[in-house]
Amino acid sequence: MALLCGSAPATADSLKPWAADRFPPLALERLDGAPVDLDALRGRPVVVHFFATWCAPCIEEMASLNAFAGLAGAPAILAVNVGEVDARVRNFFTGRPVIFPILLDRDRAAMKAWKVEGLPTSFVLDRASNPALKTEEPLDWTSPAVAAALATLSQAEPPVQPTKDNGEVSR
Repeated sequence: MALLCGSAPATADSLKPWAADRFPPLALERLDGAPVDLDALRGRPVVVHFFATWCAPCIEEMASLNAFAGLAGAPAILAVNVGEVDARVRNFFTGRPVIFPILLDRDRAAMKAWKVEGLPTSFVLDRASNPALKTEEPLDWTSPAVAAALATLSQAEPPVQPTKDNGEVSR
């Protein structure tokens, strides 16, 4: 399967609702060898970002994603490299360090499970680990519009209030 590489950074308008009931599992090794399982991040919003080092828009977006990761209240970020050898990925990040984990999808199984058709592609899960947003274009993650689109994902669950008719609790 040939992957397409996106264009220049898009606006927050390309961050669309992700109409999925569930998301596939994601458990991969980090570039440093430690295992990471997406389930361990339950309780906070998460961005799952698929990329490759040969993709020019991915390279540009990585700097924006790293700046975003450094902001207070930013979601957890898992960047998933698709199908490249470890040494190439390691060399790439030697000159461009980031503050979030780089996961290695060596056999492209995660990419296929998540139905990624082009790079970069990002998925956003809300704090209850529900599919929330998706983009198949590079974003400027530090733009105010993207921050506004993601702000609601970090908010606490709505308060629990009793119903009027039968006293059961509802959200």
